[in-house]
Amino acid sequence: MADAPNIGQFAGIVLSPVNDSPEEIVVRLKALTEKQSDLDVILDPQLYNPVTQKGQLPRWAYYGSDFETADRSLFGWWARKIPEIAAEAVRVGATTVCSPTPIPRVMEDNYFRFVVDLADEMIGHVRPLGLDAALSLIIPLNQLHEPRRAMEIASTVSGSKCDRVFISFLADCVPQREPMRDQAALATAIHLIRLLSSQQRVHVACASHDVLLWLGAGAHDVSTGKYMNLRRFSPSRWTDEQTKGRNLSYWNDEKLLTLIRDQEALRLDREGWFNDSHFADNPASGMILETLRQGEGAPWLKLSWVQYMRWFANIAATVRTPDQTLEILAAAHRAWGRINDMEFLFVDSFNDGSHVIAWLNAMREGMRR
Repeated sequence: MADAPNIGQFAGIVLSPVNDSPEEIVVRLKALTEKQSDLDVILDPQLYNPVTQKGQLPRWAYYGSDFETADRSLFGWWARKIPEIAAEAVRVGATTVCSPTPIPRVMEDNYFRFVVDLADEMIGHVRPLGLDAALSLIIPLNQLHEPRRAMEIASTVSGSKCDRVFISFLADCVPQREPMRDQAALATAIHLIRLLSSQQRVHVACASHDVLLWLGAGAHDVSTGKYMNLRRFSPSRWTDEQTKGRNLSYWNDEKLLTLIRDQEALRLDREGWFNDSHFADNPASGMILETLRQGEGAPWLKLSWVQYMRWFANIAATVRTPDQTLEILAAAHRAWGRINDMEFLFVDSFNDGSHVIAWLNAMREGMRR
């Protein structure tokens, strides 16, 4: 997918050991790096819950046979895994290694001290191998309602020897296709990224249209994927093999910052919604629209992935300030006003524009703190 035509520019790739074996990754990376040799290849060991969410993990040397019986609350157990993770990173051709981390049941201060210690331990093993290290941080979004949490978390994480932070916001209570609307939590997340990015290089993983918030807050790197379960982090992201978004095609509407169905895109087309769109910066959009207009039912799933990924790449390349994020969100709010004036109702009831209002308010609140 990364080498598909019209997908846009990208600076790196995040490997997924749960989904792919080392052998598969070596083959794919060889082909990819032959075309783009300067990729930042990030290995996230994905040892979040390795007993129930194994996938391809048993094929990685660092997995071992002790996961079933080990006491994973012990720092020493995790520390012993780090040299094995570093060795696998070298074997597959990674350039950056994320520290291993469990998913916190409760986001207490000792969890953040624990992951900082793991990341600092990781540095000593990967730097001599010529690899970079990133502190992996999983933050449940529903535990960010208190504004003070941003400062408390940042004060601990910024004390790490790691100058890179790899953040996954956990939002398991929100279905993967629905946008996050928790304004209070999002404002704290934005504030946290602001604080961390002043001292460390912040990467927000598993982003979707909410990437606008993270870039506006100061994130240096962001990542997403073609499947829905790569656009939202949740513990269940690997458990449903049949509903990863493989079989459904969605139009990525840049004006509305959402995904809509084919018949909805066609109705908008009949209403003149795309009259001022030339799609020069996202050719897949024009190809999809032409396919839909022909009405022959031709498949466009891959094109839908390319369209979304190109939009993401375009946003990542252009948004650098809070004002840019606010400008795009304000334009989206006006676009949803037009939808309401047209009395246009989408099949998915969550497609009502309320996420844009929540994001606007969260962005303004998070930047004021």
